[in-house]
Amino acid sequence: MMKSLSLQLKLNLIFTVLFLGLLLTWALSVIANAREDVLAEVDSTTNLVMHLLDAEIAHYMSDYSWLSRGADGKINIFRLDTLQNVRHLKIDFFDVNGHLRESNRSSKIEHEGADPPEWFVRWLDITSVLSEPKRKNIVLSGRLLGELVVTPDPSFELREIWSDTSDLLAMVTIFAICMLLFVYMTVRYTFKPVKQIIDGLNQVERGAYEARLPGFNQIELSEISDKFNSMASTLEQSIRNNHRLTQQIINLQEEERKKLARDLHDEIGQYLTAVHVDASAMVAAKKLSVARESAQAISQITRQMMVTIQDILARLRPRVLDELGLSLALAELIHHWRDRNRGIMVVNTIASQIRPLDETVSVTLYRILQECLTNISKHAKATRVAIEVKEVGQGLWMTVEDDGIGFDTSVQSRGYGLAGMQERVEGLMGTMQVISQHGQGTRIEVRFQNLGNFRESIA
Repeated sequence: MMKSLSLQLKLNLIFTVLFLGLLLTWALSVIANAREDVLAEVDSTTNLVMHLLDAEIAHYMSDYSWLSRGADGKINIFRLDTLQNVRHLKIDFFDVNGHLRESNRSSKIEHEGADPPEWFVRWLDITSVLSEPKRKNIVLSGRLLGELVVTPDPSFELREIWSDTSDLLAMVTIFAICMLLFVYMTVRYTFKPVKQIIDGLNQVERGAYEARLPGFNQIELSEISDKFNSMASTLEQSIRNNHRLTQQIINLQEEERKKLARDLHDEIGQYLTAVHVDASAMVAAKKLSVARESAQAISQITRQMMVTIQDILARLRPRVLDELGLSLALAELIHHWRDRNRGIMVVNTIASQIRPLDETVSVTLYRILQECLTNISKHAKATRVAIEVKEVGQGLWMTVEDDGIGFDTSVQSRGYGLAGMQERVEGLMGTMQVISQHGQGTRIEVRFQNLGNFRESIA
């Protein structure tokens, strides 16, 4: 249930329950103290009255003037009508026949203030304690005159306590409501930026990568805003780069297709035309020598076609990887590049025995080295190139370093080379780092970790 509630509502509920708990604890404490006060005051008053009545009884044993009758013709033994101001006690004297002879409550006393509610009386729970009256038999000269009954009456004290408690309870309730409203407004103000963050995330989810969050006053939310804006900016730039790379890939594919079509048309088509001409000459030849010359021409043209087709296939896929393996294929690639760039010294350290790798990884390493060497010959103006390929644990590490003019890595390149290499490496769960500065050469590091589990990691 709580999991489906928002954090803002949870906090409001927690503070509400906390305030109600404190208010209830305070109320119980007030009621407990009031109960003790009522019991203590009634008990002390009862004890005082009993002492006074005992003193009266001792006086009557030595002075019989009390036998005289009053104006109403009745004998008043204790003169209880003089104790009407004792509010907490009802004092009655009954004769031996059970008839009420005297009482300090000749009539019902009017109470000031409102009666306390029943729940308040029940919470005080003093009725059961004060329900039993105190009784005292009055014996004079061995003769039972009657019974004195003292019954506690906490009604006055209850009204006073309820009056004080209700006023204080109203004040505390108003204070608690004000505090809850303050907490609610504070929590609402504090969580207002959360809605903005959610709106920003929803915009990014819908593809609006240009969405940004404003700066917040809260330190924690300000950090979230900064991280979100940085993430959105990076994501926006990444999406733009992907769109640009996709367009460049499409253009490269089209260029490659055009080039392949041109090669097939210009070279293979030319060869096929020559074969057709020579074959037609053979068919029309009436002399064996003429037919033999045409056959020799067809054989020569066929060999040239085979070389051309092999070159085309090599551009489409490095056949040496299948025939020689990665180590020798890279060594052959470096050898042919060195023959074309004799002014650049090449130092290569390639592990002779590299365990069989996934075909995709082998082709990626071959193409990356091919792209690096092409960039060096075109742009670097280097005099020395160092190439190293080695196995590290379960992974593979390749570095290509030159002493050329270098470049600024913070400037976005318009070409597909480095960006395409980066995409290919990261697509195979690898990492690629380019380190370069103007005048200090360039170093490219490519790492593939845990190649033993490569297939499982990309599955």
